[in-house]
Formats: sequence, C-alpha cells, structure tokens
Amino acid sequence: MIVRLFLAAVLTFGALSMSPPTLVNAAPTPIPGGANQLNGVSGGLSSTLFNGKMRIRKMQLRPATAAEASPAAGQTAIALVYLVSNGTSAARSGNFTASMVDSDGVAVNGHSTNVYSAYYSLQPGVPARGTIAFVLDSGFTPVKILLTDGNGPAFRINLKPTDLPAKPTQ
Repeated sequence: MIVRLFLAAVLTFGALSMSPPTLVNAAPTPIPGGANQLNGVSGGLSSTLFNGKMRIRKMQLRPATAAEASPAAGQTAIALVYLVSNGTSAARSGNFTASMVDSDGVAVNGHSTNVYSAYYSLQPGVPARGTIAFVLDSGFTPVKILLTDGNGPAFRINLKPTDLPAKPTQ
C-alpha cells in the first residue's frame, strides 16, 4: 500500500513538475552521399595521401610531353606524375584511372600513354612512379583530380591555381 501511494505521488508530482518539451529549430540532417558516391581521402598535391591500402605522394602537374598526349588546336595537355606505394602487408596490383574536375563538376578523363604507366604491381612498402595525362579544352580550369584504382577508397586531390603548369605562349 505504501509503495502504491509512493508511486502515485511520484507520478502526480513528477508529472506536474515536468515542463512541456520545447521545439528547437535544429539544422536539418543532410542526406548523405548520392548516386555512385565514392568514399575517399582528400588533400593537396603536396600531401601524402593514404587510403588504407595505397599511399600516393610527391604529386605534381607538369606540361605533358608529345609522347604522353597530343592536344589539338585550342587544347593543352597536362600530366600528373606521382609516387605510389603499397601500404599493406601483402602484394598488391592495380591500375589507376583519373579525372580532372572543374568547379562545376564537369570531368575530363585522363589517359595513360601505355598500359603500364598507371599500372602497379607492388610488394609491401615498395614505391613506383605513375603518370596520367589529360587533354584539356581551352578555358577548362581543374580544381580537383579524382584518382581511383578499384581496390580502395578514392584519392581526391584538391588543386590550387598555382598547382597548374603555366600555359605555353603561342
């Protein structure tokens, strides 16, 4: 009986002392992802990026050679060169693909001059040099490079205007 009275008192007085919930204008939770969104790591050209499996570093953009790309009139050719190393305890192999992306999200796919220039087959910790060339239309200003190999999270390389090689004077 005493327990019942105690519970009744707690419920009565507890309910009276509780203030009604207040509504707060919280920021909406953004919907994550999108169609075919890739997980990845981001950084600049001077960064060392590790996606849990592969490490890329010593990245630079330079004018592509004639052997790497053949731009038409009104186009420029840029090459991304980098060191890639295996960050796992087992041998790994793969083939990098890359796209340069402008501020509107428009992408230009890179290409390898031969099948081996973006291919790697590496023992743990061993580095290899890779090169991927891009042919860009006049007026295309890249702000990011998306580098993928299908074996792990993507590499998103953020570009500054000073990272781009100077356009040749005609």
